[in-house]
Amino acid sequence: MLNRSRILFFAVSMCCSQLAEAAVDPSQAPGGALAEAVRKARDRVFPTLVHIRPILDLSRGGQKTEALLNGSGVIISKDGLVVTNFHVAGMAKRMICTLADRRRLSAELIGSDAATDLALIRLNLAELGLEQIRCAEFGRMENLEVGDFVMTMGSPLGLTRSLSLGVVSCRERYLPPMTVAGHVPTGLFNTWIQTDAAINPGNSGGPLVDLAGGVVGINTRGYRGAENLGFAIPGDVVQEVVALLSDHGRVTRSEIGLTLQPLKEMTGVLSEASGLLVSSVAPGSPAGQAGILAGDVLLSYDGQPLSAVFDEELPGARRAIAARTVGQEVGLVVSRQGAEHEFRLTTVAWRPPAEQDTELEQWGLTLRELTQEERRRWFLPEGPGVLVTGVRKGGAAAHSRPKLEAGDVLLCVAGDDVTRPEQVGELLDGARRLGRRAAVVVASRGHLEILIALPIDDERQTAKGDPR
Repeated sequence: MLNRSRILFFAVSMCCSQLAEAAVDPSQAPGGALAEAVRKARDRVFPTLVHIRPILDLSRGGQKTEALLNGSGVIISKDGLVVTNFHVAGMAKRMICTLADRRRLSAELIGSDAATDLALIRLNLAELGLEQIRCAEFGRMENLEVGDFVMTMGSPLGLTRSLSLGVVSCRERYLPPMTVAGHVPTGLFNTWIQTDAAINPGNSGGPLVDLAGGVVGINTRGYRGAENLGFAIPGDVVQEVVALLSDHGRVTRSEIGLTLQPLKEMTGVLSEASGLLVSSVAPGSPAGQAGILAGDVLLSYDGQPLSAVFDEELPGARRAIAARTVGQEVGLVVSRQGAEHEFRLTTVAWRPPAEQDTELEQWGLTLRELTQEERRRWFLPEGPGVLVTGVRKGGAAAHSRPKLEAGDVLLCVAGDDVTRPEQVGELLDGARRLGRRAAVVVASRGHLEILIALPIDDERQTAKGDPR
């Protein structure tokens, strides 16, 4: 019995000794290899993090005001190129950047792409007496799998140099297009990496990093009110867009005027097992002029078979169409009621919505061009139309009768149709030079067209509480 007790005591002692040794060496303890990998990846990428404080103009109440925000970025070249989100730096007037070693410097915008919510900026290294700086490297996207550990790095809620650990929850998550700046669609041309590593406001633009220390995505989206749901732009899309921004300062895409949707909801209704359903055709577009109709099924584009049965296949098909050269003649094959038809047409430039409002300071108005979605929503045809985004209290527009309101669409000013915000200001200036006391404005409000008298004489503009 005594011998048995001694043997048991010796075995327990040996186990405790081994556990103690493992605790001293993190790489040998349970989970220690992971901790060691996290530390190595951290040390590779942390020195390349950038805390970005963009200063930008926001439109509120019919005028523009400055706002200071928080965001993140990661250095991707030795000469100081930094990739971040469009909604962080794409509309910034200037930027204050803080490096991981707490040195501050400014940066300039090289180019931006709202459609993928990416922007490229360059650090002004000369301010620190530097010619080169340490940079991160992109990881191998083909090696990324669901369940792999990844880290989000950046400045959540302004808390710089933060790291969160999680796994890849889904590698190709489809999300319906969202908007930045309130109206500019984004997420049209990419799926998203879904992760349970925390992505909070301020993380935007920071890197999603694998355990090898490679950047595999750019943190972009979280879900308010949800836990463990964050989304990053895949690294291959980032590299493709960054190359174009670096070379040209912008991304040029082509279009033909089709709105497409996957076939999954039409299973059993349509005979086609592959392709993309044409849900609408823009009037006057190349596709519309060629005779393509809503309800057709697009089978191939410029000789390349295209198909999207499920939602996550749609961004790739959009990207294939957008990648063609503007002005290039392409061939399309569509299926219509079981019969195939061929069309030839010429691509045109895809024109994204204006990113910022135009302020007519003298008149107390902020305006912008209508998006295609807004035209469809309000049943407005192509042609004239400028959206009122704000009316400044005390300004000339605030004294119009009946009063102009945010959401009104200006169709005609002083007898001329308007299609651009700048055109509105030019016509009002012209009416004032002719000595008119007011300009007649035709506006669409809801489903009605109304006439509005907008005072334009100098005496009226400075009356009744105009702060200037």
